[in-house]
Amino acid sequence: MPANLNALIRYKTINSCLFGGKRRWSIDELRERCSEALAEDRGRYAGVSERTIRDDIRVMRSDILGFNAPIKQEGGFYFYSDPGYSILSIRITDAGLAEQILGLLLKLRGKVNHPEMEIILQRLSELLDREYKPVLVKREKVDLSEKEVLADEMKSTEVCIDYDLKIPSRKLKAMMSPGPFRSRRSSYELLWGDVLMALRGQPN
Repeated sequence: MPANLNALIRYKTINSCLFGGKRRWSIDELRERCSEALAEDRGRYAGVSERTIRDDIRVMRSDILGFNAPIKQEGGFYFYSDPGYSILSIRITDAGLAEQILGLLLKLRGKVNHPEMEIILQRLSELLDREYKPVLVKREKVDLSEKEVLADEMKSTEVCIDYDLKIPSRKLKAMMSPGPFRSRRSSYELLWGDVLMALRGQPN
C-alpha cells in the first residue's frame, strides 16, 4: 500500500537515480537525493535515515506496489540490472491497490497544486466504477476571458480548474481526452507515472 506522499516521492527519486544505468549509487547518495527531493516539496530540509532508504529499496524490489524493481547491489553500490527499467512505466493492475491509491489521492487532493490531480481522480474513479465528485477551485484572481473560453470549449465536461495556473485551453482539452490508461474498466489499467506526476506540487 502506498503509505504516504513522502514515501512516493522517495520511490520516484530513487527510480530517477537508478534509471538508465549511467552510474551506481551508495546508500548515502540515495539518502541525500531523497532528502533534497522532500525538502523541495515541503520547503524545509529534514534528512532521511539510512534505514528508511533500505526499507524503500525493499518495497521497490517486492510486489507490494507491483514494482518488482531489479535493484542490485555490488560493493555497497545500488543499480538497476535492467537500465531501461522504470517504475513510471509500471501498470497498476491490482484492483485492491488501485482502490488504495484512489483513497490516498483523495486525502491529498487539497494539498497538491497540480492541474492533473482531478483528471487522474476522475479517470481512476471511472476505472473502479466509482462516482466521481469534482471540486471546483475558486480563486480571488480569475481571468474571466480565459474562464469563458474554457467553459465554451469544455461545454458540459466537469473538471476542477484552478485558474491561477492559467492552463492553456487547448492543453486542458487534450489532457481531458481519453488516454491509454482509460481502456477497459475491468483491467484497472493505470501507470504509476501518471499517479506520481499528479502528486508533484507544480506542473512540469
